[in-house]
Amino acid sequence: MNRKLQGLLVPILAVFIALLLGAGIIAFLGENPLTAYYYLFTGAFDGRRAIARTLLEATPMIFTGLSVLVAFKAGLFNIGAQGQVIMGGLAAAAVGAFVHNIGINNVVVVLIIAAAAGFAWAGIAGWLKAKLGVHEVISTIMLNYIALNFEQYGLNYPLKAGGPMGPSPQTPPVFEVSRLAMLMPDTKVALSAGFIIAVIAVILIWFMFEKTITGYEIKAVGLNPTASENAGINVKWRILFAMGIAGSLSGLAGAERILGGVGQYTYRQGIMGSYGFDGIAVALLGKNSPVGALFAAILFAALRTGGRSMQFNTSIPSQIIIIIQAIIILLIAAENMFHSILDKKKKVSN
Repeated sequence: MNRKLQGLLVPILAVFIALLLGAGIIAFLGENPLTAYYYLFTGAFDGRRAIARTLLEATPMIFTGLSVLVAFKAGLFNIGAQGQVIMGGLAAAAVGAFVHNIGINNVVVVLIIAAAAGFAWAGIAGWLKAKLGVHEVISTIMLNYIALNFEQYGLNYPLKAGGPMGPSPQTPPVFEVSRLAMLMPDTKVALSAGFIIAVIAVILIWFMFEKTITGYEIKAVGLNPTASENAGINVKWRILFAMGIAGSLSGLAGAERILGGVGQYTYRQGIMGSYGFDGIAVALLGKNSPVGALFAAILFAALRTGGRSMQFNTSIPSQIIIIIQAIIILLIAAENMFHSILDKKKKVSN
């Protein structure tokens, strides 16, 4: 079995083993694993409403999975996707809720501004890496903390509905012209056109890496920056560009959270969640492939939405889903173990 086929089998095996281990935990807790997994599956995919909830949950993870993936391709580890999501969301809320010029607060313009905010925020880490050799893990973690505190400042002071003395830390609702169109409105789930934009982003990122010189150069830098520089590639520019594109994708994730169903930036619903960190798991499970990231995001979203249904219909807490996700990530990280087992089986069969 060649390495490419093994690479496709690894995430499938990881998910299968994680579900098996999860079934063991469920049985230990005194529930029937088949019943629990039935509610898990139906809660995620049984009917238009369930599918809409799953796709809604998957949308920001698609963006952040692509964000981490682009950085991975350049040999970078973008831990700062969460901060980039926040900055994109704040930019979208600031323009969509406070700018009264229709030409500027139009949804297309707001999305571009949010992507630019994410680009600029990630670009700081890219510049520090390219010019000063500062490791991107350190700089992006620090930028996450700055973004989190900037979020608190913005929602409590300049962006707060009603001013600093307003009732709660949230922005005013964005104008209708800044809102993303709703998909499947009959389900009463806030699934917006952001999902379509995320799928378009998957196609564009795939095209960039498979069909363009820019994508080829980014991958070359990720594989061997010294050889790339000797071949005439501007390594510093490609690092900066890759981090910027990664940030813009995360910025779009933040904008989608604001311009979609909620329509304002608020603390109350944990609107930004942990989608930036989820993107790392999505990119890993997706084997650093845009299409793989799409399916990985839908899988993780299905586990979450289905997990809530499982908790409602059984005594199993939804936290079991976090355990299953963690097992999947650990098994993906132990990829060489799978390759070793599959290689041994190949030798035995021969």
